[in-house]
Amino acid sequence: MIGRKESKKSKQDSTELNVYVVGVGGGGNNSIDRLSRIGVHGAKTVAVNTDKKHLQNKKANEKMLIGRSHNYGRGAGGNPSVGKECAESASGGFKKLFSDADLVFLTTGLGGGTGTGATPVITEIARRSGAMVIDIVTLPFSVEGNRKQLAWRSVHEIESYANSTIILENDKLLEVSPDMPIDKGFGLMDSVISSLVKSVTETITKQSLINLDFNDLRSVLGGGSYSTLMTGEAHSKEPENVVKDAEGNPFLNADYRGADKALIHLTGGSNSLSVKKMNDIVGRMTSKLDPRAGVIVGARIDNECKDKIKLMSIVTGLKEQDLYPFEDNNSISAIG
Repeated sequence: MIGRKESKKSKQDSTELNVYVVGVGGGGNNSIDRLSRIGVHGAKTVAVNTDKKHLQNKKANEKMLIGRSHNYGRGAGGNPSVGKECAESASGGFKKLFSDADLVFLTTGLGGGTGTGATPVITEIARRSGAMVIDIVTLPFSVEGNRKQLAWRSVHEIESYANSTIILENDKLLEVSPDMPIDKGFGLMDSVISSLVKSVTETITKQSLINLDFNDLRSVLGGGSYSTLMTGEAHSKEPENVVKDAEGNPFLNADYRGADKALIHLTGGSNSLSVKKMNDIVGRMTSKLDPRAGVIVGARIDNECKDKIKLMSIVTGLKEQDLYPFEDNNSISAIG
């Protein structure tokens, strides 16, 4: 683990946080494009790529074309070494970008060239800038062979720099929606990532029923460990089904029993989310965790939910053996 500098300013007022959401490579850019279109309160979106054409078609507050002197904006050709070199050549730009950052989300699809090679470099720079860094990475399908191996190697690098690493698996799409058209399937994964970032960010930047502040987030996700994401939704008359839905549809094949920390966020309409229902849901969710687990709860009223209750949980403190790894274990600024 690398050392962490103290944040540049006090976190007493969470509304003053500087939050950056950075998508790296093609997969990361797709997630940023979706997030930029739905909007997220209190965060700046940044798309980073080695492929100029792909970058031009994406929506973000800021776009960074890296490594232009290496590949003329034509991509990394599936080579992580090229992605790494392009990111290193743009290190000055990233240091400037993160100079005032408090919280950085990095999202990417691993297994190709840009995401696999550049993300560890960008993660390290963001962490050394003093920001809290949460990486959300997506692994390729198991049938993609060598790409899956490259992805896991990159995960190990990322984990040594990030405060928390959330791993999602494309293989889960085969279980969740096997007959869905491929573009809609990947769109579903982008939606999951966008919802995660939006939920966490707005929980600490917007007024909520139960607020989470930055230090709450740091206490759960700041330890430098593997994490998993769980989401669920159910009618408010059957709150127990929210947890059942989440447990039956995790986006990572991970055994979260015994995990030592969890962030649990609930969203519901003003007439659907009560204190008792919240308490019941949290109790069910935490019953399988370590009895001494640190649990932070946030809740927000969103009347668009009407009679639904939505759960988003990040469970952290997972060990690598719990992850079932691969058996082989708008304007564009050009930088570098």
